[in-house]
Amino acid sequence: MRPIMFLLPLLFACDAVEDNDPQAPTETEDDKPLYSDDALVINFGETSEDRWYTVNDTVMGGVSSGVLTYGESSLVFEGIVSTDSNGGFTSIRSPNETTNLSMYSKAIIRLRSEGQPFSIILAHNPYWFQDQYKFDISVDTTDWTVVEIPLSEFEVYSSQNGYPYGTGEMMTSETSTEILHMEFMSELFEDGAFRFEVDFIAFD
Repeated sequence: MRPIMFLLPLLFACDAVEDNDPQAPTETEDDKPLYSDDALVINFGETSEDRWYTVNDTVMGGVSSGVLTYGESSLVFEGIVSTDSNGGFTSIRSPNETTNLSMYSKAIIRLRSEGQPFSIILAHNPYWFQDQYKFDISVDTTDWTVVEIPLSEFEVYSSQNGYPYGTGEMMTSETSTEILHMEFMSELFEDGAFRFEVDFIAFD
């Protein structure tokens, strides 16, 4: 699997709107919808999308642990990242289904996170040693938060030299036509517990 656990953090600014309601809001405080009717929306939960799965560093001999469960309206991923046995990452991944994001300009994610920070990966290549688009999610609260990420701020990370690094190449509409899978991965190669919960991802 992909040893993206060696990624050095590359943080971008993203807009975050905090909310304390455990149920998914459909509008902002000024009554504007969070996303349009044309958005591609992935709703998580027992009655919605429940096909994501874990990919921990145990596939490479590591000992990090991450358990994925589904609540009524969210995905919950929690565990401990450990750098023992040359490990240091844990992740959850969508099924392999080609998705065309070229008509969208941003990703909107409602989430809450404690402990280890996470990155979102939009994989346009099938193998770990090939380039992947990545964005490091930065939030300063453990409450429910809506994060907006321009797709143009997803950067290509390359592993051609054996150590993944940001190339400076950013996502464009031309390069986002065939996203093979999506993934949330622990951002830092360091020990620590985490709890990461996602209500929805919307591309708009």
